[in-house]
Formats: sequence, C-alpha cells, structure tokens
Amino acid sequence: MPGKLKDALAACRPVFGGWIQIGHPSVAEIMGKAGFDWIAVDAEHAAIDLETTAALLRAMAPYAAVPLVRVPHNDLMWIRRVMDAGAGGVIVPMVNTADDARRAVQAAKYPPAGVRGFGYCRANAHGEDFAAYVSRANDETVVIAQVEHIQSVQNLDAILATEGIDGVFIGPYDLSGSMGITGQMDHPRMKEAQARVLDACRVHRKAAGLHIVRFSPDALRRSLADGFTFIALSLDVTMLQCSCREMLTAAR
Repeated sequence: MPGKLKDALAACRPVFGGWIQIGHPSVAEIMGKAGFDWIAVDAEHAAIDLETTAALLRAMAPYAAVPLVRVPHNDLMWIRRVMDAGAGGVIVPMVNTADDARRAVQAAKYPPAGVRGFGYCRANAHGEDFAAYVSRANDETVVIAQVEHIQSVQNLDAILATEGIDGVFIGPYDLSGSMGITGQMDHPRMKEAQARVLDACRVHRKAAGLHIVRFSPDALRRSLADGFTFIALSLDVTMLQCSCREMLTAAR
C-alpha cells in the first residue's frame, strides 16, 4: 500500500525496490510477486510509453509492492497521467531547485496541495472509488526527487525542505557528468557529493536513495551502513544479463 511506503520513508526505514526497463506485463508480474517493497517503471531511460506504463501498473496491482514511475522529466501532464494510471508515486528527474521540487509535488497532488486534475481514471476504479481515492491520495502519494546535478546538491536543503518531497534518489552518472568526472564513482568529489546528500537527509529526516545496479550483499551492507534507506536492487535487464552469463559460464 502506498501509505505504508510513505510511512516507511518518513521513518527512514529501509525499503527495497525493483526496477523495470522491459516493458512487458510478465516482468511486472514476476517482480511484483517476488516481494519488493516498491517497483519503479522507468519511463525515462527505457522504451516505455504511457500505455505500456498503464499495462505494467495493472500487472503489479495484485501484489504488495507499491508501483512508482520514473517519469521522463518534471512535466505536469506526464506526472498527472501516470498518477491517474494507478502509480503510487513518482520519481522525478533533474530536480535541481526548490522550485523544481514544488512543481513536481504540485503535479502529483490534488488541490489545495497541488494542481492535479480531478477525473475518472484507473486510479479511482474509473469513478467507482472516486470519493474514497481523492480523500486519501494526497496523503499516500510518494514524490522522490532525483539528485543528478551538482546544482541539486548545492540546493539540497531547500529541496528537502519542500513540503511533499518524501526523499531523494541519487542519479550517479548524470551527477558525475555535471562535475566533469563522468562515471568516476570513486572520485573524491563524487564521494563528497554523496556525503552531502546523506548529511542533508539526516538533518531533514528524509529518505536517501540510490540504485545498486550491480547488486552484491557487500554493496547493500555498505549502502545501509552509510545511511541509504530507499534502495533499488539491480534492474530487470541487468538481472537477465547476469543470470545468462553466469549460467553459460557454468555450462561451458
């Protein structure tokens, strides 16, 4: 349930997510049944359009994992439409200022907290649950701001202080690129930026997130020890890639 995820984020309790880039409902069903706390549909970097997003959200509906969507950009209509399609919240790229954060929250929430439009949609069972859904949606909707530019790090206190932002999620490649050190994850400036994110999240009592793309138990232990609590564990394409390679290596 989205409310439970939101409560866990507010309490900075660890929650573990899946990540979908293969736009097929079978993938969403398999990952949904696996037991993740949340699952993100990646509409930014995958070839996933709005209709495919809706199909993936339907496939996840029977399971406890909260469906989130990483929208392509901080866009009012994209955020409105994925929320109407049944997302429990959004992960919003390139939130670099407090104004960016406010725009993301307002797009995801109904008035008076935001500007999301009212209407019959899948999220309210096409009108059957309209009143009940509208009454709880703002309290349950999760909004995660991506920190993927040095400007975002510099404005982090103002972003985290924005009402309705539940946490931040580091985009390491874009962040490193914005500092001219693309892909150098162990560079001192990258480590300094990461430490700044963690420190600010502790002060503001907001969830700090990252993606362990190449999962390992040691990487997870380090991330938890550092203070990350909103953690994506690999992604469907990488799981498939690694599993195929490991199987073929063993077979040969």
